Amino acid sequence: MPIAGDRVPMFKLRPYRGPLIAASLIGIVGGLLSAYFFIEDAYLPRNRGLITLIVTGILVIALVISAYSRYVFRHLHHRRPGYKRG
Repeated sequence: MPIAGDRVPMFKLRPYRGPLIAASLIGIVGGLLSAYFFIEDAYLPRNRGLITLIVTGILVIALVISAYSRYVFRHLHHRRPGYKRG
């Protein structure tokens, strides 16, 4: 891939790694915690398992959206080799 002047070519965009790792950890811990609360709710009628599952789902979805946020306006991040802003 030729490099024009001092500009660096843009490679393939990747999602942010930190929020994806956090989403997977929160998903695993929240899933296990809600499973424990579902077992506990079988003896006492409380909805802690369902509430924990909903909160975990919202957090995981928010982190996945933030990890893939750079794909929203991908056409604005692309620098064409012959295009100079002036």
